[in-house]
Amino acid sequence: MNGNPVRMIKVKEVAAILNVHPNTVRQWGDKGLIKSYHVGPRGDRRFRPEDIDNFLSMWRGDGEGVLVVDDDVKILQLIEDVVVGQGHKVTCCETGERALEEINRKRFDLIFLDLVLPNMSGLEVLREIKAKNGRTVVAVITGYGDYPIALEAMALGPMYFIRKPFQVPEILEVLNAVMGVKV
Repeated sequence: MNGNPVRMIKVKEVAAILNVHPNTVRQWGDKGLIKSYHVGPRGDRRFRPEDIDNFLSMWRGDGEGVLVVDDDVKILQLIEDVVVGQGHKVTCCETGERALEEINRKRFDLIFLDLVLPNMSGLEVLREIKAKNGRTVVAVITGYGDYPIALEAMALGPMYFIRKPFQVPEILEVLNAVMGVKV
């Protein structure tokens, strides 16, 4: 060490950077997905900025763009327009079954997934996604944020959580955090 203090980030700051709940950050730290350090007499959890950058870089760039899964055609079109407008490839599906077909054919950098789908629930799709590749980043979209299905989905992490009705900046924030900003 050269005597310069190491900058450490608190859980709430990391949660804000990653746009997730602080408990999700703690879980990712417990699972070793994000390197964390326990500091001080109480053992408070802290993170180094370079470790957060490494975590973000793990999820970026070597897949087939973005998959959007929602049975609402208006939401599909809106998210597709945002993703394409940012210069990324996008595939859209209205059912969980069709989404799994796409996932079995390609690896996606980011998946926007509605939890309430016809025939096969979004939670079932999420389990399949995580079984196939636990590192796939999923942005769960739901109007049922406090229901057990949403809480169960969050436990499968890592993921983002977007409540309906949402605004375009929320989609952009997740898209840019995962895919990086294209210039």
